Amino acid sequence: MQELRIVTTSWDDGYPKDLKVADLLSSRRLAGTFYIPIQGVNGKTILDGAAIRNLAGHGFEIGGHGYSHRNLTNLSPNELYQDVTLSLRTLEEALGASVRMFCYPNGRCNKKVIRVLKEAGLQGCRTTRMLHTSLDFRSFEMPVTLQAYPHSPMAYFKNLAKEQSVRALWRYMPSVCSSADWVDVGRTLFDIVMREGGIWHLYGHSWEIEELGLWAALEEMLDYVSNCREVLYLSNHDLLDILCRPLRRNLPESLPLYKS
Repeated sequence: MQELRIVTTSWDDGYPKDLKVADLLSSRRLAGTFYIPIQGVNGKTILDGAAIRNLAGHGFEIGGHGYSHRNLTNLSPNELYQDVTLSLRTLEEALGASVRMFCYPNGRCNKKVIRVLKEAGLQGCRTTRMLHTSLDFRSFEMPVTLQAYPHSPMAYFKNLAKEQSVRALWRYMPSVCSSADWVDVGRTLFDIVMREGGIWHLYGHSWEIEELGLWAALEEMLDYVSNCREVLYLSNHDLLDILCRPLRRNLPESLPLYKS
């Protein structure tokens, strides 16, 4: 039985440089999900309706990211409902299509938030829990593998320690500690997925990549994971759709692998 090997990417906050990220993905035939709030984070300019439609028109998935990027766990039940439903309605009116995925602002969620998001008709939500490559996770707690950001080994350690996963600490920390930078960490984790199967999920913020001058490093990372015949390149929602199929370990005939 052949193991699934999946690459997906997601990008938060709706900054105009998302369009540059989209160009980098398109040139490598990589998929991406863009999570866009209605109001910019800390007053930052965000993509307008035309730009959002442009992204969708080029095959990228658009997901919700709250109305004003507030921590949803701190909101009252009424505030939470209003924030989620208004953000989704605004995006759907701009797109002329339904929104199926959501990313928790600041990665914060709890049972109350998840319940409201399910009631809003969403099919999955992404967190910021890093260093995950497993195919097994809850659809409303989708983890990631790597952030396009120069984290320290201690930051990775704290991320795993929050989940109290001894297995993950034992499995990933030696590689992380011996890696030179975030691209090296990404290569190491991608190699694990290629050997064993699993998901390699890169996320980031284009405004952060711009401010820190990480574009060359991002291109290097994307080059490393693209154009592999054994890999399915999927949006976040399509990834969930594959995993929810009954024969989840079998490669579906209806969704072809990368072809040159």
